[in-house]
Amino acid sequence: MRYPAHIYAKALVDVLSVPAGPGKKHDDEIAKNFLALVRKNGDEGHLQKILEEASRFARGKSGVRKVTIASARELSSLQGRHLDQFVKPGDVVVRRIDSDLIAGVKITINDELQFDGSLKNKLNKMLR
Repeated sequence: MRYPAHIYAKALVDVLSVPAGPGKKHDDEIAKNFLALVRKNGDEGHLQKILEEASRFARGKSGVRKVTIASARELSSLQGRHLDQFVKPGDVVVRRIDSDLIAGVKITINDELQFDGSLKNKLNKMLR
């Protein structure tokens, strides 16, 4: 990789955050040029990581959090309402099923803070 993903990501977010004015490039043109640069540097295989980093930087700038709620199976509406208490208005919420959890739930905020209330985690702690 010619440049680390966070360098590409920061550059992309910084360029996209500049307000468009007369003579300024539009977002789709910026994205097209950015993709051409990544391809030229041979880093196209790392594009997913670059975009995830860019998303994280953009959320950080705007104060929006990404809340990932992983559960062993589909949550009931009551369980969903209880978990929604952790979510603030404007947060990006991703719900996913993770069969590796066995039972329970794992909540991750901004890919950094994590609450692991899964049975798998509890069993692992007991076996240590």
